[in-house]
Amino acid sequence: MLAERPASLLSPARLANSRLTRESIHSRWCGRRTIARRHQRPTPRVGCPGMNHFKQLALPTTLSDLLKARQVALRLIEDAHRSLQMAEDLLSQHGRYLKPYGAQLKEDLGKVRCELDSKMWRRAMDLTGFKQLMDTQEVGTFERSLEHSPPEFTEDNIRATFIDLQLRSTDMFRRGVFNVFRWLSKAYRTNEAEPFRIGEKVIMKSMVRPNLTGGLYIQYGMNDTASDQLNDIDRVMKTLDQQPFQPRSLESAMNAAFANLEVFEDSYYRAKAFKNSNLHLEFKRPDLLDKVNEQIAEHYAYGALPDARHAA
Repeated sequence: MLAERPASLLSPARLANSRLTRESIHSRWCGRRTIARRHQRPTPRVGCPGMNHFKQLALPTTLSDLLKARQVALRLIEDAHRSLQMAEDLLSQHGRYLKPYGAQLKEDLGKVRCELDSKMWRRAMDLTGFKQLMDTQEVGTFERSLEHSPPEFTEDNIRATFIDLQLRSTDMFRRGVFNVFRWLSKAYRTNEAEPFRIGEKVIMKSMVRPNLTGGLYIQYGMNDTASDQLNDIDRVMKTLDQQPFQPRSLESAMNAAFANLEVFEDSYYRAKAFKNSNLHLEFKRPDLLDKVNEQIAEHYAYGALPDARHAA
């Protein structure tokens, strides 16, 4: 019996007899979107970061190949379980406890299948590029949907899930941009109902702490959001720039500089850490900052905001 699909993975779409490749998903999605545009407001100036990024990514393995690998792997695992059970039955005829401990069946096939399906969904999410469009909150929702009863990694579920994600990609990314940057704005903290904009320089509090050698590092841990917040900022900037995003790479690079109490700087950011736990972050790409503010404005359905380079 198929496991019930979590809400985050549900979709009414059932597309018959199509190859499960990024190209087929993209072409079908574009056709539906063209029709829908007749009844929607104009496309935002910033375009669709989700689609732009999705088209840029190289897909080394098709989802069909991943599905076939899962089917073959399950069959081999089931064969191995049967062989081990036969070995146990044979040895039990000659005495107790003759089967080696290393050959024991530690998990039943149901648990093995669930674990494999969880891994397959994570791999598929990475291959299609959707993971780069998700903020920490969205990733957490996705991960929770895989914890106990993940949907089977089947052809129908793959189609339904990724067509649904493609249809939601623009809104999902825009909401993530809002979630990432809202806490950097004093205007948002004083009036959440009104649109806000992000300037070139922001002060991020409770971001760093001292290390054992006298330097500083970005806070991380179960109860710390500093690391995730910084990771999300970098994810948004790289996605808007249509560049691949390497999780935690910015955090790692900053830690290398802050360990020696140095200022961090690359082509996107300039950052200085302080012993009072504050992080002063400067955005060096005004063009990307404009796109961030356009995404925030679209989230409020308000329209384009003034040039972010003149924000206070």
